[in-house]
Amino acid sequence: MRSAAPCDAKASVGRLTRTGRQILDLADRAVPRSIIGWFVVCWGTFLLASVVVGALLLSLYEQSTTEQLRRASAAVAHGCDAIAARYQFFTTGATRAPADVHDPDLTRGLTGVVQIALRDLNGVEGGIWQRGEGSLAYAFPTYEGTGQKTDLPEAELPSIREAADTAALDGAPFDRRREGRAQTLLLHACPLPGPVPGLSAWTMARVPTTGGQAYIQAMAGLSVLLLVVLGSAAWLGRLLLGWSRRLQRVEAALTSSNDELPKLDLTGQRDLDRIVEAINRAGIRLAEARRTSEALVRQVAEANRLATLGRVVAGVAHEIRNPIAAMRLKAENAVAAGPDLARKDNALRVIVEQIGRLETLLRNLLSSVQRAPLVALPVKDVAAFLTERIELFREQAAEQGLELEVCGGGAEARFDPARIAQAIDNLILNAIQNTPAGGRVTLSAERIGDRMALSVADTGRGVPEEVRAHLFEPFVTGRSEGTGLGLAVVREIAEAHGGTVRAVHRSDGTVFVLELPWRPS
Repeated sequence: MRSAAPCDAKASVGRLTRTGRQILDLADRAVPRSIIGWFVVCWGTFLLASVVVGALLLSLYEQSTTEQLRRASAAVAHGCDAIAARYQFFTTGATRAPADVHDPDLTRGLTGVVQIALRDLNGVEGGIWQRGEGSLAYAFPTYEGTGQKTDLPEAELPSIREAADTAALDGAPFDRRREGRAQTLLLHACPLPGPVPGLSAWTMARVPTTGGQAYIQAMAGLSVLLLVVLGSAAWLGRLLLGWSRRLQRVEAALTSSNDELPKLDLTGQRDLDRIVEAINRAGIRLAEARRTSEALVRQVAEANRLATLGRVVAGVAHEIRNPIAAMRLKAENAVAAGPDLARKDNALRVIVEQIGRLETLLRNLLSSVQRAPLVALPVKDVAAFLTERIELFREQAAEQGLELEVCGGGAEARFDPARIAQAIDNLILNAIQNTPAGGRVTLSAERIGDRMALSVADTGRGVPEEVRAHLFEPFVTGRSEGTGLGLAVVREIAEAHGGTVRAVHRSDGTVFVLELPWRPS
């Protein structure tokens, strides 16, 4: 409960400091860019909408033109078929060709055929053509000019001749489409079987692509959009210029300050003045909070340092006190033994063991706080490396009735052999100490992607539930005689190599997995 107040104070100081920094950043950089950027985004959105609307207008114009072309193409094809049907009716009962194809009566009859066939097709003109003789009839019933149009269009005469002759020769319909700058010409010809040889019908329509109603509407809409975009750009530019000048004055005042927020003058712009007043108020609060927070931070840091040092000293004192007490007791027994040499030898042996325990404690303690530089060397055979480590504990394991074995790991790798050997030794010793007689300790190595996993598995009693969350922290152990530094050293060595160490808790024991970057030699 005593540490709650410093923690709350530290959190409050941190929040005030972050708030002050955010306000400084807002005043120094974000405000000018965000406000101007907001205007630019708004205008950019409007511009995008205008572009989309303009694209829609053009698309509608193109669709309208496409639809007109489709309808005109269908009309000329239908007109040609209508002429063919009327001509077939006109020549019913005729068995031979007339002597003169230019006979006035025949011309009037054929012209009537064309007029009747095209009278309901707006904008479609057509006629009857004989290969080698030319036009026999022509009509444009829906002509919008004054009077009746009876003369062939001279400009399109070569195209008409080509289409009509081709249809007559091939005995099949013929289509031609010619694109112009202001209009598209659609021409269709179809053969006319009957008593007159080489005869064909043709129809023609013109579809305006520029200058028509759809084109005028599209251009008018685009012109209005252009005027609106230019007008809005000029209006927003004027607004941005005014904002930019005011923001430059605020930025200059903020840039001239060092640690404290200066008192800013009002700009005369209502929205910006609210920000200026907020910055001025925040500057006053920040100055007061900074003075308070600096004192609290120093107090909290000192309290944390003392608490950490206290935990370390308490752990070391506890670990040293047990071997010293054992050595004292055995020394007193040796003194009281008198001439009993066996009793004295036993006491000296115990004292030597406790001294070794103290040396192990100090070595692990130094390893956990000192990070020596890594010396990465190629290890040609990881299996041989693991076998070498396990042979050091073969005799100790045999005394406890345990089996040691190595599985896998024949590939090459690159790491610090001395440091990894120390980590493996700690894990093997930990497994031996936690495995009852008849159990097994297994070392293995395998490559998992771009990492190498060194595993030490035992069939022991497992890690107590209450220490699993802090297993790799210093002075945390599940055994009364343990120092709680071996696994902490393993973690330090793994992190020094850029790897990790973890424990896998199973029903039949524990597996410690040391994962390192593969770094093949």
